[in-house]
Amino acid sequence: PPDEADVVVVGGGVVGWSVAYWLKGLEGRRRHGMRVLVVERDPMYSRASTVLSAGGIRQQFSLRENIQMSRFSASFLRNINEYLGVPNEPPIDIQFRPGGYLFLASPQNAAALEATVQLQRNEGAQVTLLSPTQLKEKFPWMNTEDVAVASYGLEDEGWFDPWTLLNAFRRKATSLGVQSCSGEVRGEAWGPCSRDPPSVPCQVHVADSLEYQPVACAIVVNAAGAWAGKLLEAEGLPQGLCQPPLPIQPRKRYVFTWHCPNGPGLSCPFLIDTSGAYFRPDGAAGNYLGGMSPPEVSPRGPLRPLTPLFLIRHPQLILFQEEEPDPSDLSVDHDYFQEQIWPRLARRVPAFESLRVRGSWAGYYDYNTFDQNGVLGPHPRLENLFSAAGFSGHGLQHAPAAGRALAELVLRGRYETLDLRRLGWDRLLDGEPLQEHGVV
Repeated sequence: PPDEADVVVVGGGVVGWSVAYWLKGLEGRRRHGMRVLVVERDPMYSRASTVLSAGGIRQQFSLRENIQMSRFSASFLRNINEYLGVPNEPPIDIQFRPGGYLFLASPQNAAALEATVQLQRNEGAQVTLLSPTQLKEKFPWMNTEDVAVASYGLEDEGWFDPWTLLNAFRRKATSLGVQSCSGEVRGEAWGPCSRDPPSVPCQVHVADSLEYQPVACAIVVNAAGAWAGKLLEAEGLPQGLCQPPLPIQPRKRYVFTWHCPNGPGLSCPFLIDTSGAYFRPDGAAGNYLGGMSPPEVSPRGPLRPLTPLFLIRHPQLILFQEEEPDPSDLSVDHDYFQEQIWPRLARRVPAFESLRVRGSWAGYYDYNTFDQNGVLGPHPRLENLFSAAGFSGHGLQHAPAAGRALAELVLRGRYETLDLRRLGWDRLLDGEPLQEHGVV
């Protein structure tokens, strides 16, 4: 790495590279230009959340800011070559496949879904509500017996190739002068930072193998994804930096692929079941991918309750309700599909009773245990330390918007495109979560 930089971005996933791209894209015509360094500890991206995601984008969120970021990102992806195209290189094709998300609601969750759709429409999203009868007419392959209402995205929803988007950000940012290196920024190796005023300068130490190299910098952006919280927990950081803690943890999530020749077909949406299981088409006809997060458990019980009849038919399902997979590695628990996901899929789509599993992988959510939303903006006790992490599974689709927003904060001291102030640290200090109910 270089000896110094203006901004060090910790984490070379899609969020980190988006931040780096926008910093250079928005800086204007400076004489020397801002020196931006992206540090990534996994240059092969073998454990990177970006590459291991299901690749979806949707407008259907329950928080205004998330809807706005999705709308910005959808426009960005539609015009991606205007933003990320590099002269004399082939045009970018992220292999976008339009297909609305379809959220199914049980009777007890119907009113909440309808209210959320109204919010989405108020923000300009094209979302329609479908009754069980309309649902059956449009998707005759579906069992609708326990569905009260469904929401269906009519535009700007679908899925694309995450690796292509990551590489497009990286190539464009590099062409603008962003530097990068492989290595790990370790919290205990951070050099002294001026805290009064808490703005300049500081020093990070990049570990490559057994050697540390100090990099003097003015600003650090924590875009370390699932490890963003751990980055701030180490000894040697300025006293008080861990308060409040950054409540971001790595949560392992499985994605399974299967073949079912008599399945829903190419018109199949990205379906989110009442039970929390999800699936979408995957490439050629008859191929699908899907998974399910363990249901969040609150003092009031599961946020996505299972119907008593379903539990009677599948009593083993209750066993996994509070269990999180061990995040220490990316091994896949195949029993989880057989015992938890497949029965839910087969109940919703009877044709899936005869599916054949093709493959699987595991990836990480940068899971914000506080409210499942990203934490954007300066640290309350160190104004030159910014965070852009904690998106809890929707970081890929919100990266274009989040990266621009953070770059605006760094360069201009305020948000200009979208007002994302509510996603800052204040809610952590005040203990007031901004709950997102659309986490899949």
